[in-house]
Amino acid sequence: MGASFALALRANGYAGRLIGISRSAETLRKAQARDIADVVSSELSRAGEADVVVLCTPVRALIAQIGQLADICRPGAIITDMGSTKTEVVRAMDALPPHLRAVGSHPMCGKETAGIDAADASLYQGAPWLLTRTQRSDDEALAVVRDLAERVGAAPREIGAEHHDALLAFASHLPYALAVALVTTTDQFSLNRPEVWQVMAGGFRDTSRVAASDVTMWLDILLTNADAVLGAVRDFQFTLDQFTALLERRDEEGLRAFLAAAAQARRTHFR
Repeated sequence: MGASFALALRANGYAGRLIGISRSAETLRKAQARDIADVVSSELSRAGEADVVVLCTPVRALIAQIGQLADICRPGAIITDMGSTKTEVVRAMDALPPHLRAVGSHPMCGKETAGIDAADASLYQGAPWLLTRTQRSDDEALAVVRDLAERVGAAPREIGAEHHDALLAFASHLPYALAVALVTTTDQFSLNRPEVWQVMAGGFRDTSRVAASDVTMWLDILLTNADAVLGAVRDFQFTLDQFTALLERRDEEGLRAFLAAAAQARRTHFR
């Protein structure tokens, strides 16, 4: 996400100085080779040189980094993030000293592949970019982060932290959980019927795609939004129970209505 953001800024005429920070020497080498940043470093302290710090690590790592930045960033600096949950991130930002500013943010895009090799300057084009005020936000800081989002082609909108996490539990986190369950169930079935993998069609590939995503990233997402995700999973279980009951009864009319309602909802929201 961070490398894609830097590439997108470059591609869209951003003339400011970019500092890329990573603990991975290999990532830093590749960032230099692709001219992704003006300066690369393994030291978080280099963030003290920046007017805007964008944290692109897994959620629990970036929450820890927010606390570290309290003693690193220059007065007036803006800290923002790309974390997929917001309540705990915003809580950490609220605890920053008053001389720093912070805006929670979440670009709604990504790939199932991770790392700098997957960096793509077009990643943010047309994507929703959710912005969350904190106790350390002011109008200028919000405008700066909004401008950066618009510069890379995203569509920013403001949303509260708890509202964000409730929506994302259904819009992103539940689909991941279902993809993992689908792959796990099928993998167990394949222990006795390995040929099932040879007959897979596009539907399985499309539905299961996100199950291949970075595990560390998803662990942090699930554990920092556990209550909302559990609520979404329970709602899904209830709906699946309804489907199961219809099929057990061989209720053709009920099953037809159930499937038709889902098909209509899908067509309505994704044209």
